[in-house]
Amino acid sequence: MNKFVGIAFFFAAVLIAGCAGERQGLVCEEIEYRLSTQTYSPDQRAYIENELRTCRAEEAKKKSESGQTNTSIYERFANTEGASSDTSKSVIPVSTLLQDSSEEKTTSIYDRYKSVEATK
Repeated sequence: MNKFVGIAFFFAAVLIAGCAGERQGLVCEEIEYRLSTQTYSPDQRAYIENELRTCRAEEAKKKSESGQTNTSIYERFANTEGASSDTSKSVIPVSTLLQDSSEEKTTSIYDRYKSVEATK
């Protein structure tokens, strides 16, 4: 039974390690939990302590890269929404959109269909 629990923890740790950078903290917590609750030989303990230090360093690096610490996804969305550029608010006239790069006016499919119907 103890082997099954160990294997389950290992697969859980691998699954969590494969997730996004925000999951890095969970991986570190799992390593720290195993270090605190399980008995290891001195060599194994030194190896896991080294893994925990590496994990914490990677976690700090990922948090600094994203520039966000302890903010929810809703707060991050609100921050990006306010920082959007004003290019989406500029109004482009339809006549400009109907022209191609040669500045010739093009007709829509609807207008072409109406002209075909008129000739029948």
